[in-house]
This record gives sequence, structure tokens and C-alpha cells, in this order.
Amino acid sequence: MSLKTKIALAVSFLFVLFVTTASYFTFAYFEHTFKKSISAQQFSLVSSLADNIDDKLSIAQNSLKAVAAIAPDEVFVNPDKGQRFLDQNVGLLSIFDNGIFFINKEGRLIAESPYRADRRGKDLSFREWVKKTIAGQKPYISEPYISTHTPGQPAIVMTVPIFDKRGNLAGMMTGSLDLLGGNFLAVLAKTRVGKSGYIFIADMNRTLIVHPDKKRIMKPAVPPGVNKLVDQAFKGFEGSGETVTSLGVPMLISVKHLKTASWFMAANYPKSEAYAPLEMAKHYFGIALVVCTVALLLITWFIMRHLMAPLAAVTSHMAQLPNKSTGDRQIKILTSDEIGVMATTFNTMLSTLDRQQESLHEQTIMLEQEVAERQNAQEALAAKQKQLEDLNGSLEDRIVQSLHEIRQKDQMLIQQSRQATMGEMINSIAHQWRQPLNNLGLIVQNIKISYEMGELTLEDMKVENDKAMDTIIFMSRTIDDFRNFFREDKLKTSISVIELVNRALSLVSANLQHLNISTNIEAHENVTALGYPNEYSQVILNILNNAKDVLTERMVTAPSIRIRAFGENDRSVVTIRDNGGGIDEDILTRIFDPYFSTKEVGKGTGIGLYMSKVIIEQNMGGLLIARNIDGGAEFRIELASHMAAEDH
Repeated sequence: MSLKTKIALAVSFLFVLFVTTASYFTFAYFEHTFKKSISAQQFSLVSSLADNIDDKLSIAQNSLKAVAAIAPDEVFVNPDKGQRFLDQNVGLLSIFDNGIFFINKEGRLIAESPYRADRRGKDLSFREWVKKTIAGQKPYISEPYISTHTPGQPAIVMTVPIFDKRGNLAGMMTGSLDLLGGNFLAVLAKTRVGKSGYIFIADMNRTLIVHPDKKRIMKPAVPPGVNKLVDQAFKGFEGSGETVTSLGVPMLISVKHLKTASWFMAANYPKSEAYAPLEMAKHYFGIALVVCTVALLLITWFIMRHLMAPLAAVTSHMAQLPNKSTGDRQIKILTSDEIGVMATTFNTMLSTLDRQQESLHEQTIMLEQEVAERQNAQEALAAKQKQLEDLNGSLEDRIVQSLHEIRQKDQMLIQQSRQATMGEMINSIAHQWRQPLNNLGLIVQNIKISYEMGELTLEDMKVENDKAMDTIIFMSRTIDDFRNFFREDKLKTSISVIELVNRALSLVSANLQHLNISTNIEAHENVTALGYPNEYSQVILNILNNAKDVLTERMVTAPSIRIRAFGENDRSVVTIRDNGGGIDEDILTRIFDPYFSTKEVGKGTGIGLYMSKVIIEQNMGGLLIARNIDGGAEFRIELASHMAAEDH
């Protein structure tokens, strides 16, 4: 086997080894990323659909409550009057397609719409939803049951208790949804994930409420132990994962629990369909790897044949050297690579005797060249010295210019930090205002309904007006709180640490409650410090928002934030810790660097923690550090206490 063939094989082997190894790790990472992306997209879809169903259930229940609130007192003793009232509220029938009903406190049917003959007085006290409403005396969403209003149809019921003027339970108003009808629950069963994936809803009794196969509605979802992820869903699990169905089909499943009822929604997506692009990429890459390897082997062989031609000529010349005359002994190689160097060296060896005669002359020339090189070096050194002197002369101006540029950048960072914080504030305002706006909507709706029914009195109008004004005053006060937060502090003042902590926490409390993040504060009321109140609050807010983002992104079970404020060695100390899993040790020392962020592009500026450190350490002479604790991360803020600052 020739040298060029050996080299070609070696290069091809190394290529295959490198590409195979790199491909394995690349595909492993790509597969992990792809699956994670698909899982996240599917969970996002299920979460959106679950929120939509929650909204529609809430709307249906609120509509039932609103109509029940204006029901005449006589509906439970005068069935005809109750029937007329139900027939007048045709709007509810567009929501409750299986009928609306009045049931007295003994569980007997008083009236129903649409009207069914020979059903008045029917005993419904055996129904689970009748028992729960009478016992709890509050609205209730039932488990699925077989309807008698529409015989044989699976349905669910929403109930609203109705009380007499003395506050005693008089009965209830109910609305029923046909699980095989045309309402929003039945329509959900037609939703598809990909080509063959589907959505289903089950309650905590393992009973299917929504399923594309209508025969499976009100049947058990799966027996315990058959589908592990579904078993976990009944225990409270939310998220995505791979599993195998009761029919043995590998599935990607995403689970989201509803808020308005003890149900969960799940999406099943066949893995063969979800990961089809990944398998196709593997197939084509394997074919490309084989083709590239064969092509590389051929190309390498031809290149080596061309490159090794001068070496073959040298080898042939040296083999015939004893038979050559003096004039033909020089090797004629025109290349300038290693082979050319070897040929030149060989020719030099042959002409050694001739060069010995000229050695003295060559040494003289070399000495002259060395003297010239030293002189050039001295001239170059003098030029460098002159450049250094010029540089020293302009160094002060350059330092002043650099300091000016740094101050400009710091101002830009401060502005960007305030803009990022303002974005968080706007989000918090949205959460702070959502409930008051809902309350205003209900007040206006109650006034309209009372007016249309002719039951709006001056006293009722005054009560509803007072409620609306209280809500508006609360919203106005919220605006003042957020506006004062961005007011610049000009002078250092004595600040109450716990007041500023509570002030920052109030701005994000609605957002934290919306995300089910619990907060706990342990503080001494007399902890004070000397500093800028608004900037200090901004630092607290930045750290709270970072903790909120980590807990949300990592989908932590039972997320929580714990805040402590206390005095220690003439210093005020605030610690903020979360249970979000902590900070990667590789980046722990870099989190306070400007523009450093672990968030996705477009979700973080990377200046919040940097500006927080500047505010605490440069502006107020304190200390801001971070460390990992058991199960999470802790940020510690230290400032000189007010009394200690006055002593200095």
C-alpha cells in the first residue's frame, strides 16, 4: 500500500470519526431541544385552551348568578310564575343548552325551560349536585351525570343557591350543559393536535367529560397504573411528557388543571407524528454522511497523488544517484514545500566543498548584515520611544474622554433600567386593575338588569353608586402609587426598610397572586437606613421580578418568595430568597455584569441586576451579593443603618 493511499485512508477515517462523534452530540442536543420545543408548544396550547374553558365556565356561572339574583321571591311557591321567569330569560338557553331549572330546598323540581310535561314536583334530591348545593349553600359545578331532562344524554350542571329575605335557603337555580350538544365543551372535542392528536377533559374521579369519541364520555379515563402521566395528572401534575396510552400508542401528553372546576385538560399527540421531522432529518443526514465519506476518500486520494509526485521524483533520483555524472547529480525540484526544502538541502550537501572556498566572504557579508540589522533596530527603538512620549502627552485627554463616555453609557443603562422597570409596572397595573374592572362591569350589569325589571330603587342606586366610587378611588390610588415610584430622589434620607419592601411588593402583588406565587415577610419594624427611597424600592422590585421570572419559567411546584429585614452590626439587611432551583455556578459570578442575561432574546435586558448593584454599592455605599441556598437563590442587600451613618 503506497503512502498516498495510507494518508487518504487515515484522513477519511479521522473525518468519519470526527463527523460521527460531532453528529452524535449535535443530534442529541438537537433532539433534546426539538422535543423540549414541541412539549412547550403543546403545553402552551393546552394552557390557552384551559384558560379559554375557564373563562367560558366563569361567564356561564356569572350569567346564572346574575339572573338568579333578580328572580322573584315567589318562584318556589308559584311554579307558573317561575316558568314565566325562566322562559323570559332566553339568553341563558344560548349558554345552557340542556335547560335551566328552579329546584326548591327539598330538592323538588319547580319549573324548567324548555318546558317538559309531567315533570313538575319531580324529586331530584338524590342528585349529587343538589346535595352539595343544599349542604354548602354556595354555587357548585357538578360531576357528569345522565340527564332526565334530555333522557340518556350526559350532562353537567351549574347551581346557584337563592335565599329568602331572612337569609334562609329557599332553593336554587341551575343550568345544564349537554356534553354531546353544541356548547363550548362539546365543541372542544373537535379540536385536533396535529393530524391525529386530540383534547380530552377528565374530573378527579377519573371520569371523561370531553373526548372526541362520544362513546367514552362518562367512562373511566384509564385504569390506574396503565398511563403513568395520567395518574400523575390526577395527583396535581401539570406539564408535558412522553407516555403510552391504554391502547399501547406512544404519545406526547400535556396536562393543565382548570381553575373553575376540579377537572384537568390534556392533549394527546402521537410521538410518531410529533417527532416525524426529527426522524426524517436523521435519515437524510445518514445518507449525506456516507456520500461525503466516499467523496472525501476519492478527493483525498487524488490530491495526495498530486502532492506526493515531487517526493516520488526525489526517491527515484536518489535511487539512481550512483550512476549519474557530476553535472546531473543536482535534484531539479521546483516546489517550495517540505519536499523542495529536502531537495535543496541535498543539493547543498553536494556542493559543500565549493562553498567552503567562499565561506570567509560569506561570513563578512553576514557580519555586515548583522551590523545593519542592529542599526535598524536602534532606529526603530528611537521611533518607538518618540511614539511613547507622544502617547504620554495625550494620555490625560484620552482619560477625560473615556470617563465622559463611561458616564454617558451609565446614563443610558439607567434609562434602559427604568424603561425595563416601567414595562414590569405596566404589567402590574394590568393585574391590579383586572379585578376592579370586573367589579365595575358587574355593578353596571346589576343596575341595567334591575332597571329593566323595574326593581331599581333610589336606595339600590345609591348602594351600587357607592360601590362603583369605592372601586374608582382604589384604581386612582393605584395610579398615584405607580407614578410616585418613578419620582427621582434628590437627597439621601432616613428610610424605613420594611415600608419600602412593602411598597415594592404591593406593585407586583397582583401579578404574583395571578401566578400563584406565595410571599412571606419576616421583618423588624425599626430597621432603618440612609439612602434614596425610590432607588432602594427599584432594587427590591428588580430582584422580586427576577425571582418571579425564574419561578414561572421553571414551572416550580408551590413557588414562593421569602423576604427578611433585620439589623446586623450597625447595618440594615434585607434578604430575598426563592425556591426556584438556584443559579448555575458557572454564571453566578457574572449575573451583575451589564447586559448579561439568561433569559430568551426579547425577554430580558441584562441591566436590572447591574443597575441594582450600582445603586446599592456606588450610589448608597452598601453591598449587594447573591448566593445559592438549599433549593433556590438568595439576594442580600446591606446598608449602613441611619444611626451608624449619622455617627460617621
